[in-house]
Amino acid sequence: MEMFKSNSDVKHKLPNHLKISILIIASSFLAYSVYWTAYSVLWIYNITINITSWFRILNIGNLQQNIIIIQEYAASAGYFLAIISAIFAFQCAILIIKNNKKYLDKLGKTLLFNALFFAMLLPSSIHHLLGSFLSWTNVDIYVGLSFLLQVLLIAPTSIILSHKLRKPHSKTSILKWVTISAPLAVLGFWIKYLLFWLATLYPLGPKQPNLATIIGGVNSFVTLLIAGILTSLACIIVYRKKRVNIRVVGIALILFGSHFIIYDLISIWVPVYKSFLYLTDFWMIVLPILGLSLFKMKSFNINT
Repeated sequence: MEMFKSNSDVKHKLPNHLKISILIIASSFLAYSVYWTAYSVLWIYNITINITSWFRILNIGNLQQNIIIIQEYAASAGYFLAIISAIFAFQCAILIIKNNKKYLDKLGKTLLFNALFFAMLLPSSIHHLLGSFLSWTNVDIYVGLSFLLQVLLIAPTSIILSHKLRKPHSKTSILKWVTISAPLAVLGFWIKYLLFWLATLYPLGPKQPNLATIIGGVNSFVTLLIAGILTSLACIIVYRKKRVNIRVVGIALILFGSHFIIYDLISIWVPVYKSFLYLTDFWMIVLPILGLSLFKMKSFNINT
């Protein structure tokens, strides 16, 4: 991408360790998406077969029944959008490794389908928020807020950035929306896991706090928050000084991935963490690999 240019003005050939890191990230995202797509197919099959008996057991009204059906089918459709996003991400990684500028188009499509995946969370948000006011069963206001805020923080800016990437000559506009969407995306994940802890992990955890649960709680509050602050700092530097601070970006990636590594370790000692492990974005445990790889590179200026 011509807008990124090093101070030494060398050709934009990535070092092998960075190529490997990018490929690991893309492969992890793809494997995660395949898992959830397969899981959603089985889940929708079970719902279709057993939904009448489930509703009878839960003893819920017709309005909630209809919203649940919409919620579950929308979520399943979302995972099909996610796997399309992951396929484009993998193609994007291959093109980056080959130093092919067409990666921008694949990156734009990755962001678009990922944004649509988040948009599919809206029915779940409506179900939980509406149900909290109407005193429905099996709903939680924290869950509803989590879904809603994820959609609002991640989807709109991702769609706009996706559109901008289709016009690579508009470098200033692309840069602007990169610096807007990146911090909001991290903020969206921080809110997701903070509310996930408040709604599920804390209430269902051990009655007497222990070292593992304390670390888990601090992890939910702090790790992604600091990653978001550093991401915002990196974006401010990019926007004002037209310079990418590799160290700040690297530390942000390490912290982002460390949230999931810490969660996985906590799940060894805390059963409730383990039981909800599959609901986390566990593919992101590989992000520190990319963060550490960036430490071997120098910060560089951006030409717009």
